[in-house]
Amino acid sequence: MKNVVFLLLALAAFGGRSSLAADSKPNVVVILSDDYGWGSATCFGATGLKTPNLDRLAREGRRFTHAYAPGSVCSPTRYGLMTGRYYWRTSIKDGEVLPANAPLHIETNRVTLASVCKGQGYRTAAFGKWHLGMGTTTRTDWSDSLKPGPLEIGFDYFFGLGSNPWSGPHCFIENSTVVGRIPGQPVLIQGGGRENNTTSGISAPWKEETIMQTFTGKVVGWLEQQKSGKPFLLYFAPNAVHEPVAPNPRFTGSPYGKYGDFIQELDWSVGEVLAALDRLKLADNTLVIFTSDNGGVTNATNPNAAKAMAAGLAINGALRGGKHSEWEGGFREPFLVRWPGRVPAGTVSEQVIGLTDVVATVAGILHAPLPKGAAEDSFDVSRAFTEARAGAPVRDHMILQAASSVYAIRRGDWKLVERTGAPKFEHRNAKKAAQAAKKSKGEPGRDELYNLRDDPAETKDVAAANPAVVAELKQLLNGSRSRGFTRVGAN
Repeated sequence: MKNVVFLLLALAAFGGRSSLAADSKPNVVVILSDDYGWGSATCFGATGLKTPNLDRLAREGRRFTHAYAPGSVCSPTRYGLMTGRYYWRTSIKDGEVLPANAPLHIETNRVTLASVCKGQGYRTAAFGKWHLGMGTTTRTDWSDSLKPGPLEIGFDYFFGLGSNPWSGPHCFIENSTVVGRIPGQPVLIQGGGRENNTTSGISAPWKEETIMQTFTGKVVGWLEQQKSGKPFLLYFAPNAVHEPVAPNPRFTGSPYGKYGDFIQELDWSVGEVLAALDRLKLADNTLVIFTSDNGGVTNATNPNAAKAMAAGLAINGALRGGKHSEWEGGFREPFLVRWPGRVPAGTVSEQVIGLTDVVATVAGILHAPLPKGAAEDSFDVSRAFTEARAGAPVRDHMILQAASSVYAIRRGDWKLVERTGAPKFEHRNAKKAAQAAKKSKGEPGRDELYNLRDDPAETKDVAAANPAVVAELKQLLNGSRSRGFTRVGAN
């Protein structure tokens, strides 16, 4: 009898993990913010900001302190999250983003987060910034059908942007068609780049300050249509807080200027999604994940971010570097998970996980076997979501690649930054790569090693004192690159 009582108490203390397999399949909501730094929410230590909805997710779920984007710019991370595969395994080796007019970078027969869910009877929708390419060739005219795109890799519906707002086209895309196209006219992006671009052949461009509001309304509207009881996957990729930093005029008053206002608009958007789940009585059976595609910008390329930092905002907390870099500020992301009754509320995990793990984790929760050759770098980390106490590591190591093509590898407390012996290739922007490498201030010809538990800000290179660790991590990095996969069973 004592054994039976003990078993029942243990199951109760485990936060309902036994129901992970027993209950009906959960809805899945993944919110991937843009350039949102590790220290830009109050639940991650920010002061002076109002982020009550992200704080709510942390209070009602679990906050991860060692979650990583595989790239320190957006396309590599979006690719990794969607496919469970490192971006550098594709034809693009330099770690940089895709051009705005690139063809679809995901093969239509590749397993994706969307196709896994759709194969289990889910309704699937994607909203927001795509930046993974559309079509089969480099595009100049956007008036034609934008296939293949999100719908060809598993989504039932798409509404969003092809890439960054300034890159164009300066209109929304619904499914495979630009919105507001003037019949009979080509849709062409014209101008000198970034904020100087314009788009012809559309009735009117969107207004920058209304993009987030439009996305949020579309997301909530789609949720309100999910009344059949059929489970769903919602992938929402807000453009906040990437440039252009253009908060809606209703969001003002942050001590960090427009950048802080944009952060607070992003938090409002998350709150609207959570409120819709509550109103529709879907929250209890919905897994919600909030994270970011890379770290925040910490240099003068984003003047609004620079002003916010000057006013005292630590965009990436105490971490070194930011977007584009090989340092923790470029890769370590805010990561919040809520799933009532499964994820223990108000908890913090130091497990090392990656955004590439979303595919295998969702597949595991849905009991959807991954075929050979799929999601090669994705691990089922659901135990890290649900465990009552920290257990064994859910993944052995995480490989990172900066926009300058510099590789790093995290294993346990150690992080190796590779300066020698990386695979050779022709960088698409050699000048940019050289500038980034120079800014890194690494010592040429010598790999660097940091103990992130003792030195989370990466201030002290301890490679010289730990040659065996350097050799072990270097061997692991080389083996993972040459082998073609990191998850055993993926081959």
